[in-house]
Amino acid sequence: MSDRAVALVTQGEEAARELPMPVIAYFLITFALFLVALAVTWSFRNTAYKVQAPRPTRPAEAAHQGSQGVTREGTSGSGGAHH
Repeated sequence: MSDRAVALVTQGEEAARELPMPVIAYFLITFALFLVALAVTWSFRNTAYKVQAPRPTRPAEAAHQGSQGVTREGTSGSGGAHH
């Protein structure tokens, strides 16, 4: 080998660094962060349903739907209930 090739090979070896932690430690930290994010997300389940204000119904509209059994979309339904 020429002197240039030997110099490049030795420089390449010096440039390589070792990680400060084992690879499994990076996995465990990432997995723990994922579990924390999952727990935060899970804690907000059904929040929109709990906070949602009840919809006021107009008396004339409710009486009209109840008497004819037709929903707002124009299809016949059971007592005007919306799904």
